[in-house]
Amino acid sequence: MRRKKPLPLSEIPAISVQNISKTFRPRSKNPVQALKNVTFAVPKGEVVGLIGPNGAGKSTLLRILLGFLDADEGRVALFEHHPESMMARKLIGYQGDSQFRTPTLKVETFLDLHAHLLNLNGSAKANIDTLLKEFNLSNASNFSLSSLSKGMRQKLELVLAFLGAPQIVFLDEPTASLDPPSVFELLDFLEQRKKTGVTVFFSSHNLSEVENVCDRVLFISDGAVLADYDMKKRKRGFLERAFRTHLIEKVAS
Repeated sequence: MRRKKPLPLSEIPAISVQNISKTFRPRSKNPVQALKNVTFAVPKGEVVGLIGPNGAGKSTLLRILLGFLDADEGRVALFEHHPESMMARKLIGYQGDSQFRTPTLKVETFLDLHAHLLNLNGSAKANIDTLLKEFNLSNASNFSLSSLSKGMRQKLELVLAFLGAPQIVFLDEPTASLDPPSVFELLDFLEQRKKTGVTVFFSSHNLSEVENVCDRVLFISDGAVLADYDMKKRKRGFLERAFRTHLIEKVAS
């Protein structure tokens, strides 16, 4: 039997989530259902925002998408690969919140090590230099990790997330510690990367930033995705009004 020719990457959903659920402490007296039958898909090259109140399930969902945590039910795929597979790992970048406790390791050495793990070889220096310049960290290349300010640590995490030209980048509150000029730089940078076909999944509490950069926005509350908004042609302030409406409906119920 002739095998089917695999679909090109551009025709495969970058992120596919089908009916995933997750409960913490399921056998205890007070189990916590963090996710409830969550389903959505993200095409290649789309920037998707994830918003919702504290405790809504955003962090749990991100951890499952990244393969850091297993769902109890359902299926997750990144370009049709399981998040824990080596194929998926080669395709993704992630910005989190590292503390960088080592007292001596320098920024440049830290990035060189990661470039080596990504097997960038001859392209490593150019890639690192370009990203440091994009995030205004060129002058910090010889700083020790432990000496960086919180905002600089955040920018270094963003450099790390985009190192090696990943196809999918997961951002968890990427602007939380950034000053306004750095936020503008990041949003411009994301717009540029979107044009190259990079998929971005962007969790944030800052509704105006999400509104400015995202093609779609998922609203999650009590572990369920209650809305999937197409942001094209939406008027400024739409997300704030939608967020308020969901909170009012929750209180009323």
